[in-house]
Amino acid sequence: MVELEKLNSLMLEYLDPEVRLVLDMGKYTIEAGGKRIRPILMIEVCRMFSDDCEIVLPLAVGIEYIHMASLLHDDVVDGALTRRGRASANLIFGNQAVVLGGDYFYAKALWLYAVYGNLKAVELVSRAVMHMSQSQILELISLGKIISEEEYFKIIDGKTGALFSASMGVGALMAGSPFYEEFYKIGMSVGRAFQLIDDALDYAGSEDRLGKPAGNDLREGKCTYPLLSVIDKLDREWVLERFGKENREELRQKVIELGGVENTKKRAWQEIEKVIEYVSKFENSSTFIDLLESVVKRDY
Repeated sequence: MVELEKLNSLMLEYLDPEVRLVLDMGKYTIEAGGKRIRPILMIEVCRMFSDDCEIVLPLAVGIEYIHMASLLHDDVVDGALTRRGRASANLIFGNQAVVLGGDYFYAKALWLYAVYGNLKAVELVSRAVMHMSQSQILELISLGKIISEEEYFKIIDGKTGALFSASMGVGALMAGSPFYEEFYKIGMSVGRAFQLIDDALDYAGSEDRLGKPAGNDLREGKCTYPLLSVIDKLDREWVLERFGKENREELRQKVIELGGVENTKKRAWQEIEKVIEYVSKFENSSTFIDLLESVVKRDY
C-alpha cells in the first residue's frame, strides 16, 4: 500500500497556486490529516490489475482534492467549528475564502484528470461530482425532517458513495481492466458502508477519536440510519420535539438503547460483504479485502 506520506507530499506538490492564501488554506487542510481512504482505494484497485500504479497517483491526489473541496464547502454550509480535531478552515480563513478555495481544489482536480488521465476518467469523476452535489442539496432540504430509508440512501449514495465509485472505477480503468464500470458500481456499496459507520460513530463514537463533537447530525437535524432503523419503536412527535433541539441528548441515548447503532453497523457489514464477494474472484485481492474490512472496523 502506498504510504500516506507520499500521498500527502504529492498533494502539496500538485497544489501549486499563485495566490498565497490559497496555499495557506491548502496546507492547513492537507496537514490536518485524514484517512485518505478514497485515493488509497483507487491505488489498491489499480494494483489488483497492474504492477505499475504510478500512472494513477496524480488521479488519486485529484480524488482527494475533490473530497477536501466538499469538506470545505460542507463546513461553510453547516457552520462547523471543528474538523479533524482542530478549528475548521472556515473559522480560520473565513467563509468566502473557503468557498473559493474549495473551488480551486475542484479545478485543480479536473486539471490533473485532463493532464494525467483520459476522457473516460474525466467522465467517471465528473459523473460522481454531479451526483455528489445534487445529493448534498437533497440533504440540505431534508434537514429537520424524518425521511424514509429510501431517501436516506439516495442522499448518502451521492454524498459519499459517488466519490468512492469514482475512486474504484478510475483505479480499474487506468490499470487497463475492462471491469471499470463494475468497480464504479460496487464502489457505491463501499461508500454506503463508510457513511453508515460514520453515522453510527456520530451517535456513539469518541470525540477524541473522531476529532469533532459526537451528536453533530442530531444537532444539525440530519436524519440518519441509527434513528431510521428504530423509528418504528418511537413516537414521532416525541422524536420531533428533540430532533435538532437542545434536548436532543435524550433522543441520542434512546436510539442507542434501542439498538440503532448496532443495526447501522450490521447494515454496513452487509454492504461490504457484497463487495468482498465480488472482488474475491480476482487474483491479488487479499490486500484490497483487508482494506474493505477496515472501512467497517474503524472507530473514527
